[in-house]
Amino acid sequence: MNTVLQTTALNTPSRATALEMSQQEDSLFFCLPAELRNKIYTELLCPEAVTAKCLAKRDIRTTTTPTPVYGAILSTCRRIHDEAGPLLYTQNIFHAHPSLLTSMPHYSSPDRPALYPNPLSLVKRWQISLRLDTDPRFTACQATQAFSGAEFLEIKVWQAQFHACDLAVLRLFLGVRGVKVVRVLGLEREDVARWLERVMMSGRERKEEKSDLQIEGEVLGWGLDSWRFGER
Repeated sequence: MNTVLQTTALNTPSRATALEMSQQEDSLFFCLPAELRNKIYTELLCPEAVTAKCLAKRDIRTTTTPTPVYGAILSTCRRIHDEAGPLLYTQNIFHAHPSLLTSMPHYSSPDRPALYPNPLSLVKRWQISLRLDTDPRFTACQATQAFSGAEFLEIKVWQAQFHACDLAVLRLFLGVRGVKVVRVLGLEREDVARWLERVMMSGRERKEEKSDLQIEGEVLGWGLDSWRFGER
């Protein structure tokens, strides 16, 4: 049974719940070493998780249909919930909502989004599918706030017809900064993809080379002839 993320909220235990947790010491499961318990949690909640160093490799492929996770274990008792819950949100790559971005993401299906703010604040690995030939439903400020400082961000761009649009949508991500690993996939021009990755992985103050300024001018200034292609 796959996890239902909207039922999982990470809360700080109260004194009463702390007493309940102390009474769980009689369970044979909690007699296992913490390292072994973590291995069990990992197999159930993030079996395909990789380290941040591995995420930087370009041969790592993310999929739109990830391996099922078994979040039901988080409902067995509060101690397991508190021990294992962070693994689910920190080690997996979540799919950002096309308009709400990180406010209502999902892991396995858009029909089963994660809703609670406490666990969502732990998510640092993101993937977003970005359509270039439709008007975006979020602003540059929202994109900057959502993804700046993330551990991993993968942007998959696509369009319904080849050469049917410009790169104007990518302007919304020019304010994103401090992402450890960025991958931009689907662009015809590799130089633009690599430049955008460098921009988002840089700090607030970045030095731009002459080639970067040229690409930035193209991204910011590109536009299609409306007489030939019409208006979006």
